[in-house]
Amino acid sequence: MSDEEKIVNWFESNYKSLLLGIVIGLAMLFTYKSFLSSQNSKQLELSRSFDQAVQSYHQGNTDQIISFTKLNMTENADNIYTSLASLYSAKAMYINNELNESKFYYDHIIKNSNDIEIINLAIYRKAKILIEQKEYDEAHVLLGEDMTNYQHIELKGDIYYIQKDDQNARDYYNQALMFEITPNERKNIQAKINLLK
Repeated sequence: MSDEEKIVNWFESNYKSLLLGIVIGLAMLFTYKSFLSSQNSKQLELSRSFDQAVQSYHQGNTDQIISFTKLNMTENADNIYTSLASLYSAKAMYINNELNESKFYYDHIIKNSNDIEIINLAIYRKAKILIEQKEYDEAHVLLGEDMTNYQHIELKGDIYYIQKDDQNARDYYNQALMFEITPNERKNIQAKINLLK
């Protein structure tokens, strides 16, 4: 039997499986493309709604950003627009002196966001509220011990300073100075160190 005859025989015995494989492959490809298109449409819709809510926020109306946040906290908890809207909502609650509500939005970011910078910002702002409420132990726990953000380290020094623990305050301020920070930030931290006994 020649090579051509072997190929023809192979195709005759396997053409149904081959066609089925091609059909399944194409179906999977089109399903995946449809899924991506759906995801992109959803993200675009969230983006537009977020932009409108932010625009309303800047015009002095916080209702739309808060509604957007609450709706998406359950439906799109880890979406970047939900995290950003939560930052706006937390700020609005803080301005209205609704500190527990503000902490609620920061908690949502801390638990659900995938963006480390946004998480760090939420931790920082929530810790500042806790300090304002004189909940120092809770602020210490929130900031943790293995901090890689100089603002968190400086804030930990601030808490120790408020608690009149000058040695720990100095240690944390000195740790913060080891980071690459702006000259103005360096000057401010150094001024805090100079206030210590």
